[in-house]
Amino acid sequence: MKRIRGRGRTVVALTLVLAVLGLLAGKCPGGKGAEKVAVKAVARGVMSSAPFFVRLGTDIALGAAIDYLTGEFGGGAPGLYGGTRDAGHCDKGKLVEFLEKPENRDKAKEWAEAEDLDGVGEIRGFVKKLTPVVLRADTLVKNHDFKKGRATAFDALLEAGIAVLVDRLGNPAVQCSCGNPLAAYEKDIDEADVNFDDRNRKWASYDSEKLIKVRPAPEDEPVEVYQLVDVEDPDEGLARDAGSDGTRDEVLPEAPDPTTPSVTPSPSDSVTLPETVTVPDVLEQPAGDAQAALAAEGFQVATVEEVTDAATPGTVIAQSLEPGTEAPPGSEVILTVASGGDTGAGSPTPEETGDGGGESVGTADPSGFVGGTADGGSVG
Repeated sequence: MKRIRGRGRTVVALTLVLAVLGLLAGKCPGGKGAEKVAVKAVARGVMSSAPFFVRLGTDIALGAAIDYLTGEFGGGAPGLYGGTRDAGHCDKGKLVEFLEKPENRDKAKEWAEAEDLDGVGEIRGFVKKLTPVVLRADTLVKNHDFKKGRATAFDALLEAGIAVLVDRLGNPAVQCSCGNPLAAYEKDIDEADVNFDDRNRKWASYDSEKLIKVRPAPEDEPVEVYQLVDVEDPDEGLARDAGSDGTRDEVLPEAPDPTTPSVTPSPSDSVTLPETVTVPDVLEQPAGDAQAALAAEGFQVATVEEVTDAATPGTVIAQSLEPGTEAPPGSEVILTVASGGDTGAGSPTPEETGDGGGESVGTADPSGFVGGTADGGSVG
């Protein structure tokens, strides 16, 4: 009997040891059993539901300029970001002007804290050193919404084609479409559990095995010149001085390639984007739902309002591209929205934007593009 009891204790002890080892293995950073981190997908062209600002600029469908990278890249890596020589800009001056208004003081404090600044007095100097670029790969970041008077942080995956301002160390710092402050993603890439929702639907080029995070350059070695891929002519490049608006870009004869930490996927691994996309029918839908549906298919979206008693306020009464027709990805669709009420699911309220509703979400931009220019300007 004693022998049986001893054997039982041994089995129990061994079981406990294995259980403890299993728990420890499950918590090892970066290991196969690493705990997953919820990451919110942020699609190109979709306005944040709780933005700090409304419309500093617009995103762009990259086409051939997209890069299916994976791994960690230094903020100054050549070819990591893109830019354009066409008119259009991410308006740094507009951002500073908004944050310096007395009525936006509380929002400015939260914005400055999210950017790790000592106070609102540092905002102007900080923004002056930012540089407009376009993401060429799906990029992990720490994002921030503005909810109930506070900056609310969340891990996010920004779709390639989203325009951002990068800081002096090459790290994404501001999302141009909404002014939301960004920071470096702090987790391991393989821990990211990307979640899509009705507003940010899975985009055609998404690949869970091809995500990147940016490693900021060393503090004592800030980026002086960004070597960008010209997103309108991917065979060429642009040399952009840090802190500039793109008006002094030098054209490079060849597009720069980022220094990859792993083998770059072969063309056969890349997702082939369709030449044309069927235009969805979004008539009579809430504006927010309509914008999300169009953005999910790769379209650029802008809205205009029209006063009418014949439709529910906040719903779409006309769209510039006929439903069911074919159009290239990245084409702009202008939605005419009935005015006089709620602008639809996901559209920010005047309280969320902090500007009293003076600027409507998605108002048509004559350039249709953000990311830096050779002839468009921005203050700073």
